[in-house]
Amino acid sequence: MTYNSWRATKAFTMHSIKIHTFNPSKPCADREFYIYILSKGLNSGKPLEHPCPNCFVLECNSQSENVFYHSLLFGLWKIKYFHPYLTGSVIPFLRLSDLKSILIDKQEKLECSMDSFYSDVIKIKVLDAQQEKLEKTIALIKELKFSMICRHLLPNS
Repeated sequence: MTYNSWRATKAFTMHSIKIHTFNPSKPCADREFYIYILSKGLNSGKPLEHPCPNCFVLECNSQSENVFYHSLLFGLWKIKYFHPYLTGSVIPFLRLSDLKSILIDKQEKLECSMDSFYSDVIKIKVLDAQQEKLEKTIALIKELKFSMICRHLLPNS
């Protein structure tokens, strides 16, 4: 989604956040506007593409709301914002109440600067795409260097 298309659809009102624990026996009806959030492990708080047994479900009312919360969760997870909130001695986990209060707090703080927040999110996505291309290029260079040496040092090559 581009910045201009987001601006056109961003007219959503902040509402009370609906989050619950994912239950595999009760699949979500309209998965289009749901965000799955990892609840256990050091990656707790990470938004997921598909549900897993250890996740929360954030229900959104529209695509623009979905994009906002996904971007917010991704940003918070990326800067390890949830780490101080992890509890548990063996497997760390994020409490549902902590997640909800964090999201409400950050949502209120971003209300005034949503345009600049989303503009930065778009820039980060472009940078991530560039980083991915560079990583693929580096992997190809490593493979090429390996092949060049192998053809001289390994028999039957």
